[in-house]
Amino acid sequence: MSEPSAAEMLADGHDSGTIFDADAAAKPPPPNRPSWAPDELSQLISQYEGQLLAYARRMLGGDWQAAQDVVQETFLRLCREDREKIAARVQPWLFAVCRSRVIDMQRTKHAHPIDAAEITVQDPHPDAPAAALAAEQADATESRLAVLVGRLSKRQQEVLRLRMQAGLSYREIAEVTGLTVSNVGFHLHAAVRSLKDAVATT
Repeated sequence: MSEPSAAEMLADGHDSGTIFDADAAAKPPPPNRPSWAPDELSQLISQYEGQLLAYARRMLGGDWQAAQDVVQETFLRLCREDREKIAARVQPWLFAVCRSRVIDMQRTKHAHPIDAAEITVQDPHPDAPAAALAAEQADATESRLAVLVGRLSKRQQEVLRLRMQAGLSYREIAEVTGLTVSNVGFHLHAAVRSLKDAVATT
């Protein structure tokens, strides 16, 4: 059975008076740590879940189920985090955690290969992918452009999507990827120049 989405888990939390009960029981937050209000978490999930799903899905080669798991864990981590420490930079923080979890998952997958046929599950919530697909395909409605983007290096593709889809600043992209701000600018400019050159010659 497929895991519930972050939004569904949050909704369940409203019913029981807590958020993500199982995780909270495993790791109760320190008593003096500023916590997120349920409506704040709901707003953050609504605002960023689609972007994070699209980003994770791209990094995972189109694996929708794995992307859902990554984003769910990202929001679970947010619930345990000190609100005051990240409230001013929550978007790059979410992308950084999401990216880190994807990398961990890829390492585990390479170390323990699994037959995808054994774990593929029908998504019981067909509406859930809609937000991610809309965000992901915003810059890919024209198939030719999608092909050209796919010819860029992986680093250029990632930086370009964080800038164009997620709307992160150079500094925020640097925080997510571990690059310097100047390197972010270099990769972005190189990606845009490559796309312009490709369009001009086709």
